[in-house]
Amino acid sequence: MSVVQRKYEELIDAMPVHVKVARAGQMYQWYRDWIVRQILAEKGPLPDERLRLEVAMRIYGHEESVRHLIEKSLCRVSD
Repeated sequence: MSVVQRKYEELIDAMPVHVKVARAGQMYQWYRDWIVRQILAEKGPLPDERLRLEVAMRIYGHEESVRHLIEKSLCRVSD
């Protein structure tokens, strides 16, 4: 392990749990925002509900049962 990696891990280990959780939440929000930007670049402007479901499909669509529920909801939402 490099000196830099060791120092990074020491600093992460020293963080209080609530700071680690907050950082994880920020990273998850960044990931969702990144997906939103991708979808909007591909499909153009979408109504909020449609965009929310498209994001859910990208994140959770690999699970067959969830994919089915999202697809049903997408059928009911206008473009």
